[in-house]
Amino acid sequence: MPKEKIGLMGGSFNPIHERHLEMAACALREAKLDRVLFLPTGNPPHKKEGLEDAEHRYEMTRLAVSGIAGFEPCRIELERKGTIYTVDTLSILKEKYPKAELYYLIGADTLFQLSTWRQPEEVVRLCSMLVMLRPGEDEAGVRACARAWNERGAQIDVMEGTQDEMSSSEIRRLLAAGEGISGLVPPAVEEYI
Repeated sequence: MPKEKIGLMGGSFNPIHERHLEMAACALREAKLDRVLFLPTGNPPHKKEGLEDAEHRYEMTRLAVSGIAGFEPCRIELERKGTIYTVDTLSILKEKYPKAELYYLIGADTLFQLSTWRQPEEVVRLCSMLVMLRPGEDEAGVRACARAWNERGAQIDVMEGTQDEMSSSEIRRLLAAGEGISGLVPPAVEEYI
């Protein structure tokens, strides 16, 4: 029996937006994943300023993925105390799903920062990574970085991703300016905000 293939979409989701969902849908389709778990972070080491309460970010995530086949919200990073590191989350998920293959979905910017993560060699041992290219990114540089990690034993694949350029910080800027965000976030998330 083939192993279940589980995608992991981590992030602050401050707020979750349509590009997050498009990236997950692309990975689900292209990498033939069985499902994608959306993991809003609780207390990340890199992003702290302007971070909404974890329960609000989880609720927005839950609303965003509700009713989408193969998408599930996951509280694993919210239920832990202290600073949350990916390596710890992956270890817990490996215990919870011992027969599954884990695929962490990241952007190219995150790939370039991978060496700064806590125990990056252990991270790439615990999961494969699917890197989503954004429009205008240096594809050759991204592929070279992935290749260098793969030569060290990682399993990193580069995917085309989506064409839309969008960020949570831009959505927060629009909200602060009193501008609309319709179409940038799922309707249920817009209503929640």
